[in-house]
Amino acid sequence: MDIPEQTMSPNYEKEISQLEQGGLSPQDAEKTVSKILIPLLSDDGYEVSQTPLYRDSGVDFLANKHDGAIQEKLAIEYKHYRSPVSANVIQRLIGASVVHNFDRLMLVTNSRFTRSALEIANSNLPVKLELIDLDSLKAWVQRAEKTENYDFKLVNILRSSLSDRLAKAIAQNPRYLMDIEWRELERVVQVVFEELGFSAELTPGSKDGGKDVILKCRISGFDHTYFIELKHWRSQQKVGGQAAQDFLKVIMNEEVNGGLFLSSYGYCDNAFEMLTEIDRQYLKFGNQEKIVTLCKQYVKSKSGIWSPTDGLANVLFEQTV
Repeated sequence: MDIPEQTMSPNYEKEISQLEQGGLSPQDAEKTVSKILIPLLSDDGYEVSQTPLYRDSGVDFLANKHDGAIQEKLAIEYKHYRSPVSANVIQRLIGASVVHNFDRLMLVTNSRFTRSALEIANSNLPVKLELIDLDSLKAWVQRAEKTENYDFKLVNILRSSLSDRLAKAIAQNPRYLMDIEWRELERVVQVVFEELGFSAELTPGSKDGGKDVILKCRISGFDHTYFIELKHWRSQQKVGGQAAQDFLKVIMNEEVNGGLFLSSYGYCDNAFEMLTEIDRQYLKFGNQEKIVTLCKQYVKSKSGIWSPTDGLANVLFEQTV
């Protein structure tokens, strides 16, 4: 079956009505669903393709998004059922995600989901999973229609403004660190390092590859890349040796120039025990004081009264162990 052209009705009323009436064959229903999903996902930056019948990976469609260094592989399965979709279907789909390394799953149906299926979807899964029935699909379409003329860059502008204000607040009083969420602090760190002269990229909230922020800069005419891993647990838990070892493996496996581990609540006594002298050349550790210092440097840089004098590497690793 060919992927339909993306010249569909903007409100999808015809397609939604056909699915609700229930008279379509499974094949025709799948084609109708594709007429809705493909434009919606394309608008969100995905390239969508149908999986070949002779090489079925357990899903009907694959959607890939490339946003700089960030890539996401979305798998979509459609189930045309009279009865509710059971937990077994979801378990098979999760199994396929493990085999094929999907980052995100979407299970769409013309029917409903059993309670056990919903419980699995709401549990702690190794992959993002979305369950979409016809009501959810209609709600998605309505949101897309309402935001058709919106400037989606506005969200990033608002996030940047919030990160700016949080960085300034932390510089003034470290107590503000305790009242912001981990993802907010990751964005603050990204904005701070960008102001200090780095190219800073925030990785996805899940499946981030073992690093939260990727920094790039030029030192003595050469490109350098550094990873930052940030732990900001509301439980005020300290970082142990295993977390440090895991981060070091990421640095070594990806052959970058080094890494900075930031923990707002410090480190356990065993955090550094397994590190050799060579390891310590590539991996440095900073605590709450380092985060606050970075925010203070950010404020001074924004005011035009500070600039790095000893090189960006020193800015990254000063006040670390």
